[in-house]
Amino acid sequence: MIDIALLRENPEKIKESCQKRGIEIDIETLCQFDLEKRKLQKEIDSLRHEKKLASPSKAKEIKKILKNKEEEFKKISEEFFEKLSKIPNILLDEVPYGVDETQNVVEEVIGKKPRFNFTPKSYLELNENLDWIDIKRAGKVSGTRFGYLKNEAVFLELALINFAFERLTSEKFLKKIIRKNKLNLPTSPFIPVIPPVLIKPEMMQKMGYLDALSDDFYFTQKDNLVLVGTSEQSIGPMHADETFFEKELPKRYLGFSSCFRREAGSWGKDTKGIFRVHQFDKIEMFSFCQPEISKEEHRLFLEIQKELLKEIGLYFRVVRICSGDIGFCAASQFDIETWIPSENRFRETHSTSNCTDFQARRLNVRYRTKQNELRFVHTINGTAFAIGRTIIAIMEQFQTKDGKVKIPKKLKKYYARTS
Repeated sequence: MIDIALLRENPEKIKESCQKRGIEIDIETLCQFDLEKRKLQKEIDSLRHEKKLASPSKAKEIKKILKNKEEEFKKISEEFFEKLSKIPNILLDEVPYGVDETQNVVEEVIGKKPRFNFTPKSYLELNENLDWIDIKRAGKVSGTRFGYLKNEAVFLELALINFAFERLTSEKFLKKIIRKNKLNLPTSPFIPVIPPVLIKPEMMQKMGYLDALSDDFYFTQKDNLVLVGTSEQSIGPMHADETFFEKELPKRYLGFSSCFRREAGSWGKDTKGIFRVHQFDKIEMFSFCQPEISKEEHRLFLEIQKELLKEIGLYFRVVRICSGDIGFCAASQFDIETWIPSENRFRETHSTSNCTDFQARRLNVRYRTKQNELRFVHTINGTAFAIGRTIIAIMEQFQTKDGKVKIPKKLKKYYARTS
């Protein structure tokens, strides 16, 4: 949620940010609601004071007036906060203007493009002989957009998990990246966590996913719980209504979980295979940090993503997301797209966002400064590995002429057996 103080002091900044996103917001009406709400609050405070000093008969009359005013205040407050909650995060100045994803900006291309002396196969074609993914039986059991990972794919997933967790829970690894990129950040490693995948709808909403019961999410009505689409959605609320000491920040978490998405708006896109599925496993980074370091913390997340992919040996590119394509909660966002040879194009495998204090305000997560001032933290999130998509990229980029797949050297240490 945006800062109410910003609405009062600089509504034009909010309006401009929304226009860059291609969103029309009636800021004038919102400001009017705020004025009415504050006016009513003053009247209520005045009536409460008057009631204390009045005679019993007069106090009874004031009580009736006060009740009506309080009901009016409650109604206006609910409408005000409903409208306020629909305003997306304020974009940082460095976010490029663009209407849609076609105007995202490629910042750099990293790695060596795979060259084959044969026509590369798609991962599904490779799978015909490898038997790593069973879509047919998953369809029989669960329906479309599901798959069983089998045989070497299972060991590859476990290798990716162990690789990511060993790296990111190591202070030595963090220190190397921070020094290499000249970041002025603490080297505190990530805290490993396996979070719950079912959360309360109100927690999903506080994370900035407004319509937690929409077609985007799976909802268990009887239990009033929502399945997460990414472990970020259950890690963020861990510290709801809590206050950190500044010395505890940044507080970094590395979560692993299964994730669930309806893919309601993606019918016709990647309906075969495991690129766009209803259930997938993911390793997610999340950080609570001070506002003054959030830009550098966001850069750290991006550099971690790049380093992990470089160590594996994948060919990929970094894309800065433009104003018309950026996420609702994000003030700044990067995606990483990894090369898929059979499609002769890059496909999104990673994302990282600086959500500034947007989620923290909803969740009421603050920290106490050394000067004893209470401030909202900033939150950063980023993919370490979306497992299925990473397996696809490895299968295609590391395929051999005889239809096999080489296991990347850096993953062999974490691999239970060789293919």
